[in-house]
Amino acid sequence: MADNNYVLARGFDAAVAITKYRAVKLTTSETQVTPVTAATDVAVGVSEFDCSAAEILKGKGVNVMMMGVVTMEASAAINQGQMVGFGTDGRAKVVASGERTIGICVGNPAGGAGERVSVLLGLPGFLAP
Repeated sequence: MADNNYVLARGFDAAVAITKYRAVKLTTSETQVTPVTAATDVAVGVSEFDCSAAEILKGKGVNVMMMGVVTMEASAAINQGQMVGFGTDGRAKVVASGERTIGICVGNPAGGAGERVSVLLGLPGFLAP
């Protein structure tokens, strides 16, 4: 089972619905985040909780894990020690050339899509060669 051992998290307003354990990025507002939409986006962290459109209307926001070991939902198999990026849906995946990294898998390797993996964040990430 993947685990969280983060040392920095911050609350943000959600611009749109957010799914937990997926990468998010800042909007043009310093207080809002939105899901990443491209493998080259600059992620600010990983959402710890879900936030639906109905919850946003009630004022609910999201807690974004920004530093440390975090749980991410995988989109494919990821082995311990592999550099991790994210897909257009914000799920963790093995980073490919030209994509932005978010960290390294440090435990609980994922055997396939939908599994949870532990990632040591290395933000803001770099474009993989």
